[in-house]
Amino acid sequence: MSVTASERIVNLALFLASARRPVSAQEIAAGVAGYPADQNAAAFGRMFERDKEDLRHAGLVIEIDRSDTVERYRVDVDATFSEDLKLEPVEAVELRAAAAAMLGDPSFPYAEDLRIALAKLTAASDVRVRASAAVMPALSADEDPVAQGAAVAELTRAIGSRKRASFAYTGAAGRSSQRTVEPWGLFARDGRWYLVAHDPAADGVRVFAVSRVGELVVESSRPKTPDFDTPAGFDVRTWMLMPFQYGPHSREATLRLTGPAAHRATALVAGQGTLAADGRDAYLWRVPFADETLMARWIAASGPGIEVVAPGSLRDSLVAGLRKVVEQHG
Repeated sequence: MSVTASERIVNLALFLASARRPVSAQEIAAGVAGYPADQNAAAFGRMFERDKEDLRHAGLVIEIDRSDTVERYRVDVDATFSEDLKLEPVEAVELRAAAAAMLGDPSFPYAEDLRIALAKLTAASDVRVRASAAVMPALSADEDPVAQGAAVAELTRAIGSRKRASFAYTGAAGRSSQRTVEPWGLFARDGRWYLVAHDPAADGVRVFAVSRVGELVVESSRPKTPDFDTPAGFDVRTWMLMPFQYGPHSREATLRLTGPAAHRATALVAGQGTLAADGRDAYLWRVPFADETLMARWIAASGPGIEVVAPGSLRDSLVAGLRKVVEQHG
């Protein structure tokens, strides 16, 4: 699948914005996916000029460095702007609140870009409400959120350029393996990022917790040429399951939510399974699960107010896990 004009322009914007120094047209031709490798210099020049104009029209300020014999380009981040955006006061507060939550999460990989955008939004707004007053900063669930954020940023570039990624991966059971995958998409849930990728060795699509990824290397040869095609119609949202739902074999659990769990039932179930009222201030939740141990851990972490109705083996796993915690910690 060839790179569309829109994809090429986005790739060019990302390439210029991430460059640590001004880059030449030759570097752009070699490093930006979407410029045909077999086109001559004149054809590339015409295409590049059109793309620069499109970026300028979108608000990106592109500087030209003529300090030596080669013309080089960079994005002036401070001068870059967008067209006028009209926000209602409530919308401005909501945007700043969401931004503050992400800035408070050390695993968020685009903090500096977001901080600049938030500053511009605040300066342009008539509503003087600090974002931090609207929401508490998000807490990351990962042991090393900074490393996770760096990996997400690297995987984002791999997804955009459709380049394979290799990494060491430690599964939930503690087994380690080396993977080379075709990254299709990323999503975040409960403070953790997940990668959806095609694993040729397993001949299937897999979901990887980025916090379990180590020694990440993105294919760097032939940077203009994609290594794979993402399937048409792929939507990462269809893979946004709960941690205990990933696996080849699925069963159904029935949980009863009461008290505190019933009050936040909609948030707890995250759109998975079916939720039905079970008398006053109680719900029955029927949900597929693949990993009994992970589901027992989720119940323990998400309670109180979650009772296992079925299957009995899930109840036994939950009880055994709780007893082990009591034995170890008193």
